[in-house]
Amino acid sequence: MYRVLLVDDEMPSLRFVDSIIEKFTKNFQVVGAVTSGEQGLQFLQQKSVDLLITDISMRGMNGIELAQAARALQPNIRIVIISGYGEFEYAQGAIKAGVDDYLLKPVSISKMTAILQALEKKMDSSVSDLAFSILPAIACGQPYAKDRAAQLYDKKVFRFALIRWGNLDLSLPKTLGATSVIPSAGEHFQALRGRDDSERVLIAPEEPMEEFLSSLSVYMTQKGNLPTWTAVYTPTAREIEALPSFIEWALTLLYRKAVIGRHQIIQFSGGASEEDHMRLPAGDLKQLSYFISAGKYRMIKEYFVSLAVGWEREQLPQRQVWHMGRQLIHQTASVYQPIGGQLEETLLAFNDLIRCAASYGELMTSTYSLLFDSGSARDRRLSTEELYEYAIQFIDDNYAQPLSMQSVCDEIGISQTYLSRLFRKYSDTTFNAYLTRRRMEAAMKLLREKPDLLLRDVAACVGYDDSSYFTKVFHQYTGKTPSQFTSGE
Repeated sequence: MYRVLLVDDEMPSLRFVDSIIEKFTKNFQVVGAVTSGEQGLQFLQQKSVDLLITDISMRGMNGIELAQAARALQPNIRIVIISGYGEFEYAQGAIKAGVDDYLLKPVSISKMTAILQALEKKMDSSVSDLAFSILPAIACGQPYAKDRAAQLYDKKVFRFALIRWGNLDLSLPKTLGATSVIPSAGEHFQALRGRDDSERVLIAPEEPMEEFLSSLSVYMTQKGNLPTWTAVYTPTAREIEALPSFIEWALTLLYRKAVIGRHQIIQFSGGASEEDHMRLPAGDLKQLSYFISAGKYRMIKEYFVSLAVGWEREQLPQRQVWHMGRQLIHQTASVYQPIGGQLEETLLAFNDLIRCAASYGELMTSTYSLLFDSGSARDRRLSTEELYEYAIQFIDDNYAQPLSMQSVCDEIGISQTYLSRLFRKYSDTTFNAYLTRRRMEAAMKLLREKPDLLLRDVAACVGYDDSSYFTKVFHQYTGKTPSQFTSGE
């Protein structure tokens, strides 16, 4: 709401303008209505306003003098002059005083609302520009111009929220060192970028809690049906100066509460709970060492699955699971040379797994693959992006063979779940969709270059044993049968 001060020594005129603002505008609020320039000046000395609407011809201090004094006190104030006189010198004086518009009495509703609408657009633009420069500095606890911030936030309170789409990225810093305003198109919240594109800091005007939580829930779902998202919010409205301390504690709470595969909206009450440092029992780790040394891989897999079941049941925070997963990897490295020889690479690969996992079951299945499947990523010393590129290259080289997802996984040494995650992370498609596209591109090239080639031979050349099934897939992909494609229909 933009705050308006009305000044006019004629009470009927004052009431009329007040009623126009109340009935015909949504974002202006009259916070003061006085009958002299002196009273108007006194009000401006005590309170900040966004818009001054004043008559020119008043006893004592006139409107031009008040406008000049207002501009000196509050340089960014908007000013509209109203007068019953149309003489040039009054208009000239108003221009010199730096007013935004000039109206002659009698004021019509249409003219006043048109002026207010035009001013609102200008003020919205100014507010947006100011927020882009001020709000990031406030959020990060950096120096900022207090007087400029007062234009936006003086005597206002807000509700804050910090949200995370997906799992935590444990390689990110624990504090918000830099941020920027996310441009919005009439959104309920002002939004700041978090530590990466999967994180947001939200600022909302004070409102009933039910409405705030409803808007927050809607905002959380804009990234689609993710298995995991977490929000931390303030139950009470606070002044903008409290934003950096909220962010600091909310990030701490995020680390202590975020659970893989769970949606959470967590109330923040001024501090984060103490974190329990959970560790795997020494007896379990000793037993794991025995299983590894004895080559009892079925027992290892069962142990990993039992851990995942327990973590799901207890809704264990992701941070705790990360610590225990690292324990497993260190224990494995101590008795299993292939991991011991490249421990750091394995730990980094585990970070990628935990960032992408949709559940603890998926995480532990992929972790087993990482550690014990032959020919796995540890032997190739590849990053996740390199693994994805390796998979793509293998498909490109072998699409004409009876290729399956499992055969690609066997070649690379990772699980099907992990390969699906790689496609999700580095592309906008799935394994099956990419394989089909690669085969169809090859089929179209063959049909263009060798139109006389038999259909069964074209199908065989791009990996299909059944020419009827090939025709069906080709039609779904191109909208044409192979013969229509060849003839140019």
